[in-house]
Amino acid sequence: MIPNRLEFPREARLLKAADFRAVFRASTRAQAGPLRARVRPNGGKRGRLGLAMSRKACGNAVWRNRRRRQVRESFRVNQHRLAGLDVVVSLYPGNAAGKLIIRRHLPRLWSEVARAAKAEGKWRG
Repeated sequence: MIPNRLEFPREARLLKAADFRAVFRASTRAQAGPLRARVRPNGGKRGRLGLAMSRKACGNAVWRNRRRRQVRESFRVNQHRLAGLDVVVSLYPGNAAGKLIIRRHLPRLWSEVARAAKAEGKWRG
């Protein structure tokens, strides 16, 4: 059984187009290698993740879904560090973002996300 702190329930996901628009409108940016993130405080106790990975950046559906699974799993493990934030992660087009490259940059991305949110001053993490 998975401890509650490591679950990834529906409430931890950005699902509505309005939520994505809000993050893209008023957000801070963070970057680690080929990964880009938009960060916005959500005023809640739980961090929420949204993924915006295009075909242009990831290639075919198999590779795109594999990248999404990697990002989701990393977020699930690190969500305690990102409580109270809405994060939308995308992959920058033009980079050969292999499996190992993504894994290597994900921990640094979460650190950059937390740092960007603290620098904005509206989030106490």
